[in-house]
Amino acid sequence: VSGDPMDQFTIRASSGEILTSRALDRETVNLYRLLVNATDNSQPRPLYSQTEVLLTILDYNDHVPLYSPEFYSIELNETYSGTYLVQLNCTDGDEINTENTQLSYRIVSGNASVFRVNSTGAVSLTAAGSLDYEQDTLHRLSVECSDAGNPRLSSNAVTLVTVLPINEHTPSFAQPVYNFTISESSAVGFIITTLSAADNDLGADGSIKYAIESGNNPLTFFLDSVTGALGLRRTLDRTQDSEFRLIVSAADGGGLIGRTIININISDVNNNDPVCNRQTFSFQTSENITARVEVGRLSCSDADTGVSGRLQYSITVGNTGGRFSIDASDGRLFVTGPVSRSVQAVYSLLVDVSDQGSPARSISVTVLVEVQAVNRFAPVFLGAPYTANVLENATIGTTVSQINASDADSEEFGRVSYSIVSGNGDNVFLIDRLSGAIVLATTLDYESNTSYLLTGEA
Repeated sequence: VSGDPMDQFTIRASSGEILTSRALDRETVNLYRLLVNATDNSQPRPLYSQTEVLLTILDYNDHVPLYSPEFYSIELNETYSGTYLVQLNCTDGDEINTENTQLSYRIVSGNASVFRVNSTGAVSLTAAGSLDYEQDTLHRLSVECSDAGNPRLSSNAVTLVTVLPINEHTPSFAQPVYNFTISESSAVGFIITTLSAADNDLGADGSIKYAIESGNNPLTFFLDSVTGALGLRRTLDRTQDSEFRLIVSAADGGGLIGRTIININISDVNNNDPVCNRQTFSFQTSENITARVEVGRLSCSDADTGVSGRLQYSITVGNTGGRFSIDASDGRLFVTGPVSRSVQAVYSLLVDVSDQGSPARSISVTVLVEVQAVNRFAPVFLGAPYTANVLENATIGTTVSQINASDADSEEFGRVSYSIVSGNGDNVFLIDRLSGAIVLATTLDYESNTSYLLTGEA
């Protein structure tokens, strides 16, 4: 009679069965109150009665859970320190507080153990999860929302998590200190090593440029800023610079800088001749030497190092009779036995000074050794004693006698001079110092003195 405005139901007049005539939708009308008449066939006036039929529409899981929106997108720095990311919104049109609207969420793809979703649809990072731009720049999560109805219905939403890079990695070299040794003869352009620093950032933040910050004076080395090749810019001279300590940097595009130390030792090449402080050395020795005595020392040096700077000395010319020797290691010159100035006054020796490099380098210097005379012999009178007669009337200046002495020494030690040392108290006589001639210095008087006994000295 009433309660069915949309003609959802029909009733069989004979049996009273109520039937549906249209599809029901509980979400539109969940309760119908039908007023039903029951009429008999009595005449002339049928009798009837009424009853109310309450029809409760039971829910059927016919609504799929729906996301709104179906697509989510967020951007986060890779250093994001939080956990919460985004809240998903999913609804179900079935009856509330029933299994058909009891929703649950799960990530069905794209997770990689980094993300989780809770029972309310909040997406967050797991406790152990973290974002790393260098591993994944984009995460595409497919999150399923399903009800608990029968049959179980579900739908998926896509959540894009874009990871933004942060310059979090400083360039680092494999070693904090590198040690190299190169020869001082290395050619300009010689590549000592190619340095490599690692930076785990991507893009510009992971692009590295190399530079020498300090220690490259005076511009001895070059460093390719892109490849890291470290090479020789100029020729080397170990006598000027034997080692270098370079500070090398690696800078990424984001401004972070890593550093390392490069120690470069320059090994010696025998490229310097020995040098003496003079070209000719002059020494003296005495002729009375009877044992090995040092005469002098040659002062020489070599700017090279190691064996290339270690000197050896040898006499190559002039050592007649082997009268001299030289210490091969320190250049001390010795006379080894007696020498005589009367035989040879000056010895001229040629000394070779060589280093021990390979090949060896050498020079020659002249060493002059003068033999100094020694007064070894006393003068000896020839024909002594001497006797002379003179007339008392001899004039002053008359030569009375001639004495003569010789000396086996040489030069000034062999030159003799004469004097009267006794018997000439009245200075009657004079003696020539050089010739030994004795002459009368005053007149004689036979009656006063008939003889004189003179003692002469040479």
